Parts: sequence; C-alpha cells; structure tokens
Amino acid sequence: MLRAFAILLSLPMLLPMYPCQPKTADGTEEKIDSIVNFYNTDKPGGQLAVSLDGRVIYSKSWGLADLENKVPLMTETLIEAGSVSKQFTAAAILLLEKQGKLSLDDDVAKYIPTLPSYGHRILIRHLIHHTSGLREWSDIAELAGWPLALNVPDNQAVLAIICRQKSLNNLPGTIFRYSNSNYILLALITEKVSGVTFAAFTKKHIFEPAGMAHTRWRDAFGEVIPMRSQAYEVKNAEFRSLMPDNAIHGPGGLLTTAEDLLKWNEFYLSGKLGGKALFAKQTGLDTLSNGLLNNYAAGLFVENNIKRVFHHGGATAGYRAKLVCSPDLRLSVAWLSNTSMLDTAGRDPAMEVFQLLSGPSDNSPKPDAEKTVRISPEKLKQFTGLYKSGHSGRYVEITSGPEGLLLSGTPLKPLGENRFKFHSIALYFGGNGELIVTPPSSEPMLYQITDTPNPTSPQEYASRYYSEEANAWIEIKNTNGKLTANLASGPAYSMESYRTDGFLVPDLKADIVFKRNKQKKVSAMEVSTQRSLRVLFERR
Repeated sequence: MLRAFAILLSLPMLLPMYPCQPKTADGTEEKIDSIVNFYNTDKPGGQLAVSLDGRVIYSKSWGLADLENKVPLMTETLIEAGSVSKQFTAAAILLLEKQGKLSLDDDVAKYIPTLPSYGHRILIRHLIHHTSGLREWSDIAELAGWPLALNVPDNQAVLAIICRQKSLNNLPGTIFRYSNSNYILLALITEKVSGVTFAAFTKKHIFEPAGMAHTRWRDAFGEVIPMRSQAYEVKNAEFRSLMPDNAIHGPGGLLTTAEDLLKWNEFYLSGKLGGKALFAKQTGLDTLSNGLLNNYAAGLFVENNIKRVFHHGGATAGYRAKLVCSPDLRLSVAWLSNTSMLDTAGRDPAMEVFQLLSGPSDNSPKPDAEKTVRISPEKLKQFTGLYKSGHSGRYVEITSGPEGLLLSGTPLKPLGENRFKFHSIALYFGGNGELIVTPPSSEPMLYQITDTPNPTSPQEYASRYYSEEANAWIEIKNTNGKLTANLASGPAYSMESYRTDGFLVPDLKADIVFKRNKQKKVSAMEVSTQRSLRVLFERR
C-alpha cells in the first residue's frame, strides 16, 4: 500500500518546494547534458531549451526525427506538445474576453446550443478550470472501440460525442476533474465568437506577436507538414510508429519547438499577451463550491510554495512534452520528445533540469492552515477496509488505531467527517464504500471497498449491453465462471468482483456496476473510467 502511494507522490505533475535563487555557475551546460543523456543518435530523440532572465542559456536537440529516412532531429523540428497546448487555447478565450466579445461567466450553451441541458449552467470558466463535470470524450470513444473501430477525425466529430452524453460526472464548479472535452468546446467557442478558424485566431493574436515562427496546429486531417517529426512508442523492445491520425486540436495538437515555447513564456510572463489584468486571470486560481482551492488556472497548474511555479505536461500518441517556469526566478524549461520511451522510467527531464538550475533551498512546506477535527472512533471504523481501483490498478488498505485512521501505519489527518489527508494527498470517503483519492496537481481517482463478496452467479450478468451515449455495444461473457467485457473493436477485458454487482476492469482502467429493475433482474450497467463516470449501457 505504501508503495502504491509512493508512486502517486512521484507522479510527474507533483512538485517539490522551490528555491529562491537560480544557479548560473560554470558547468551548467555539462550538468544539463548529464541529465539528458538517454537519447541516442540512431533512435528517436527530443529537444530541451532553458531561458533565464529572458535569455536562452541552453538549447539542444538529440536523436532522429524520422527513423525510416534517418532524418536528424534539430532544434527547428516540429514536435507535438500534447496538453501543453491547453494554455494557448485558454489564452485565446481570455483575449476574446479582453476584446469584449464574451465573458467567462457566460453560459456555454450560448455558443454551443447543441450541448444538452443538464439542469445546471456550465460556464466558460468551468471549462477553463476543468470543473464543468463534462465527461472525457476520448474515454467514451474508447468504450465504443476507438481507435480500432471508430473514426474521430476532427473537433466536430468530438462535439457529437460530447453532445450525446446525458449526464455529467459532477455538478459544475464542485470538483476538478480533467477532461479534454472542456478544451474542445473552448476552441469551438473561439471560432464562433471570432468568426475565423481557431488556427487563424491564435496565429494572429498569439504566435506571431510572441515570435513563435515555427508553431502551428495540427488542424487538417492527412496534411503533409514540413519539418514535423514522426512519433514512436516502444513495444516488445522495439520502436514502432505511433502518430495521431486526426485533426483534433485545442486540448492538444500544437506543433512547436522547445525554443518557441520559451518565447511564449517570456511573452505572457512579461504582460505582453494582454496586460496585468489578463495575466492575473491566466494564472489565477478558482475556489470550488466546497471552499477548497483548485490549483488549475487557465491551462496551467500553479504551485504557490516558496516561489510560484507554472507547469503542464503533454502526451499525444508517441509525443511527450513538459513546460515549466517560475516567474519569480525568471526561469523556464521546455522539453519536447518524439518518443514515449521515458514513460516506464519515470523520468521528467524538464523538472530535473528546473530543479538543477533552481539551486539549494529550504524544502520545508508552508504551515498547514487546515484545522484538524475530532471524529468518534465509531465513525472512523466504518471507513476501514481494503480499497481497490480499476482506474489506477492499485489498492490501499485503511486501518484504525489509537491515533485514528491509518494508511500503511501513517495516521490520516481528519479535516472533516469524510475528508482526510495523507501527506499532501486528499482522501474523501463517499457513500457505497467509495474512496476518492486526489494527489496535488492531479485529478481524483476512485477506489472501491472490496470487503463484500458477490453472491450472484456470473451467468446472471452475461448479455449484450448497448449505450446511446457511446453509440456502441459491450458484451459481457461468462467463460467457466470468469467474466469478461468485450468491446466492439474486439478486445476482451477480465473483470474482478469487488462487491455485489460491482466489478473492476483494470486493463480497461474502468469499473462496472450492474443495475437491477424492480424484479431484481440485471437490466443495465454503468461503466466508469477515471474521467467519465456512470456511462449507461442497457441490456438488450
């Protein structure tokens, strides 16, 4: 259990405390080189660039942009930035607000009339801060068999998936739950309000003013793009091509260079994007309806420890990216790669270089202002048990002792009747044996208690189930008492019972809960992924 949470604490998004003075001593280049020593001349590579006080002090590239044709990867080679793209999409919306063409408090339905009415207003600011409750479109597409059986070529096709959803993950403004659907809608709103394409608007108002001469969007399906690198994954110890095969852009889809990303940081950090008022909105945090602070600003994770740090990572197909900066230190690091090979190594080159240049620091955290509350032992005991997550594939065990609730022998700090803290990780015990785990700078992950055995025969669940929201079938098969969920595209995923009518599907990173009618017969199932909860499939 401790190892499971150690993994959570080491996620690339999580940041340590940061120092006050950047280090610029001789030997810096050699030290950065020693960090980025994993690229070879005959394999996929990357770029890393560093600026200090507005001046580029390091910029290098390594490896090949194209393995088949042995094309070297240069500092001018285009690499896709994944979700680092979101800060540009959010900036476009903030510029439109500055122009008086929209307000962050506008109802999204004003610009996207096909969006269903969920009985609660979804505001543009909810999209920006990932608090809308909208499901993740790509999880829905995966349940339908994408990419093997479903073609999702562009933003309009994604909009159709979003508008098929009949419910939300949560009420708007109540919780941070990362969803690329939010930023698809922001890109479409930009086009609706500006009267030009999203690519044209950002080029005119962001890329050109910032001097980002190499930056553009992947916005035309099948287009040949000069100087673009090919992306690769590692499979069976070999590199294999893994390229995005669509024109979806806004949440991702930005083709750029590490040096261009440094120009962007310098541009908006100096207030040139739209002045101090826009910068305040761009980096300002919102408060959730429960009073807790959401540290996701306008396409940026914001950490306010010793010094402010803005950061975001990105992953699309085989591409990987990270952009991190401290406006107080005037330090920026940009890393782009055309291979996902570092995923299994747990390496974060941009953050490692950032820490190197930050220098020695006092790593003590800010004083904890949250007050501890007293909860009766009887109340605490109901939370004990073994919890598993189909979303993460991990498990945690909650026990009790004289100190209260324990995780791996460490006492949990009670902040409310159902809320606790484990180091910097928030834990919330919901109803029906649910435990929601939220690491800092990350999104909630659902765990389910597994203490209740399932007395029901596996054959009772075996059937075909159809979802109007996913526009697809999932067949539940029973083979010698073992259940599998079979998607339309062919894959069969093993199911693991955790309670009556509840199953984990770790390889799909999902949970399945079967629903019963008045006659107590299984009539439907709800499939939940980390970013799309309770997608309904009805038994047919």
